[in-house]
Amino acid sequence: MQLREYWTIVRRHLWLVLGLPAITLLASGYLAMRGPTAYCSSMKLAVGIIPEPREGPAYKYDLYYPWLASEYLADDLTEVVKSQAFAQDVSAELGYSLDPSLAASATRAKKTHRTIDLSICGQDPGAVAAAGEAYERVLNTRLGEYFRQLQAQNGQVRIINRPTLGRASSLGSMAAELAIRGLLGLALGIALAFLLEYLDQRLRDRRDTEQLLGLPLLAEVPAQPHRMMR
Repeated sequence: MQLREYWTIVRRHLWLVLGLPAITLLASGYLAMRGPTAYCSSMKLAVGIIPEPREGPAYKYDLYYPWLASEYLADDLTEVVKSQAFAQDVSAELGYSLDPSLAASATRAKKTHRTIDLSICGQDPGAVAAAGEAYERVLNTRLGEYFRQLQAQNGQVRIINRPTLGRASSLGSMAAELAIRGLLGLALGIALAFLLEYLDQRLRDRRDTEQLLGLPLLAEVPAQPHRMMR
């Protein structure tokens, strides 16, 4: 019985339940298509520590500690490539003045074990592509200076995926985002429908009348009376 009553409330305010997610989807889609398009130049780095040569028998920990040190080094490099000092080196490589704070905020780095996914994002695809190539050159030529500052011995970084330019938001991610917003709009519409029903004090059916009067209802006029037979 309660599920039937819930469905009656939803059907009574169906214009709100369906209208709100429809407006949300239309507005989100319009903003996604008309808003500024972001681009990212992405590359993947592999970080490692070369084990020092050892004379005599090898032990199982000879490889464990270099692997562990490689993960620590990857953690440090994740913060280094987002620093303003690294952005200044990239600016020098580009050959023109680049705001270090903006360059650092546009850089995203995600570490997965001993690999780093590095992305440089912005709205100008040409500038983003040039910045990605500049980051690659700095990593290939000046990374040894940062290794000395990090006190990393026998460390090496290899670019396993060169910078590639692409849209920051793919069609799949945009569709997933629109779906989530549509579901949120649907949930909000249902919540508003129940709120309006709670605030509405009108008598709509037998149950409302009996609850108000505290008496059983003996008869009621049907909403659509049957036609009298001739």
